[in-house]
Amino acid sequence: MKKIIGVLIMLVAVLSFSKNVYAEESIYYTTTNGIELTEEEYHFLTEFYWDGYPDMMTEAQYEEFKNSDLLDRKLQVKRIEDHGENSIQSTSHGTGAKVLKIAAACSSSNCMITLNLDWLVVPAIKSYDVIGAYLSGVSLISHNGTYVVSTTSSNYYNNLKTAYNGIGNSVKLPSSGSNFIVNMSFTTTKGGTIYGSYQHAMSNTTLPVSKYYNFSLAGYGNVFSFYGSAVGIYDGMGGVDITI
Repeated sequence: MKKIIGVLIMLVAVLSFSKNVYAEESIYYTTTNGIELTEEEYHFLTEFYWDGYPDMMTEAQYEEFKNSDLLDRKLQVKRIEDHGENSIQSTSHGTGAKVLKIAAACSSSNCMITLNLDWLVVPAIKSYDVIGAYLSGVSLISHNGTYVVSTTSSNYYNNLKTAYNGIGNSVKLPSSGSNFIVNMSFTTTKGGTIYGSYQHAMSNTTLPVSKYYNFSLAGYGNVFSFYGSAVGIYDGMGGVDITI
């Protein structure tokens, strides 16, 4: 009898363990590319990048994500909805037309950072905007990718400008579509503050002119100090910052 009870207890334990494993690994969301995500994966990806990111992710990108340690890292995402016309430094700042967010996923030695600009309207001017960061107390390790996504297209940009204290990228908004999202990700060391900025061109400009800037805390969004032909072109939207 004791033997039977022991076997039953073991069986219940095995079944409970199997049920827990299944619950942890159960499918929460299937992307348009057929990728099956757990609830933890889905929420991490949408918080770290943006709501529509899982549906544009390729199988190769998902495998890279799975094989990384991102899910095990501490995730910082700061949002302060601010649609006022001001330049007060905050973790999320908007001008009534767009909202900028910063997020960090840190290990013991480095952090992966994302800057995400979400357009709430379709801008009248679609030229070379700039997105980037001023690095204070940290060093750039790598640029992981910058994308401009809309309802009609997805484009990768590598018009980089880097220095010991910053990284910037020039991106051109698509001529058609809506729901524009600009996302930049990069990896840095730990131990300082990252200031992020997105500057929209208020008149048509060129790629070379869009790179007429230095990285400075006194610049637009605490990042971009424009000079030469670029002066007066960009809108001066306030920036975001995060301490890692």
